[in-house]
Amino acid sequence: MVVLSALDLFAAWGSHESAVHAFTLEYGLRRLPRSAYEVIIPSVVLSMIALGIRMARKPFSRLLGFAIALGASYLVLVNGMLWLGMLNSQPRAVEAAPWHPIKPAIFTRIDAAYLSAQSVQGEMLRGILVFDPSRSEKRFSVFSEGRVTATEPTLSVRMAGARTVEIAGNAGTSFGAVFAPDRFTAIFLRDIHVLTRDFEALASRSLAQFFVACFSLLLLCAASMVFLRISRWPMLNVLLLALAVRGYFLLYHALAVDLAPQIGKAISDPLVARLSPSLAMAALAIVLLLIDILFIPADRWAQAEAA
Repeated sequence: MVVLSALDLFAAWGSHESAVHAFTLEYGLRRLPRSAYEVIIPSVVLSMIALGIRMARKPFSRLLGFAIALGASYLVLVNGMLWLGMLNSQPRAVEAAPWHPIKPAIFTRIDAAYLSAQSVQGEMLRGILVFDPSRSEKRFSVFSEGRVTATEPTLSVRMAGARTVEIAGNAGTSFGAVFAPDRFTAIFLRDIHVLTRDFEALASRSLAQFFVACFSLLLLCAASMVFLRISRWPMLNVLLLALAVRGYFLLYHALAVDLAPQIGKAISDPLVARLSPSLAMAALAIVLLLIDILFIPADRWAQAEAA
């Protein structure tokens, strides 16, 4: 969880807040509870997977192992989200600085153009260099000074020199793209975000519903340990488990977002409709548990090593 929280902290700063806040110890401490909250669900799921791999290599009572994995992860997830939620609800000690993405001697992207100023004093810029790669010639322009008008996320700079020129558009720091995820990772992060937001809403609305949602998710993840014993090839089993867990996040997004209007029309009870993603996960978990009990030997990895 520490590693994932640090990654989220740096990604949040680099992608969205680097134009407003310098990365300082004060900023890190203020942002850390939110970053920990954002990653607590994937952290608990990853820890459960690691525990399941350990139990598959050194098998003992499946019932005891299942109870340990489910109970420990449930306590960590529920208490972690509640306590971190309380920290996030505290008022900010420091007011956010006005949005001003232009920093001295650093290129700032404004749509297709890039702008750098030698000095920045409030709205005044001096020693301005503009690079516009969309032009076929004269891509570089130099201006003595200019005035910036910033209204997030748009930025307008009116520059004075031999002629008056104005550039305007959406702004972004030149290094923000370093933190941008690829397409597949972005979809995965989207699904995690939806799950986290739903759990956060349930915790603020009804603790009973929040407890049910957390239990359903972790019950499905614990039941999915059956994938670790489904064949005699351990690496294939781990891959199948990873794909299954990825599919659970996608399933939750489909039920909670894509199919939510249809589910709301088909189910008259608003409580059942709201908890339908969690109920679907619980039903799938029961199916996997039955498969595990009836068909899968507990010492599959030991059998593979003996063979």
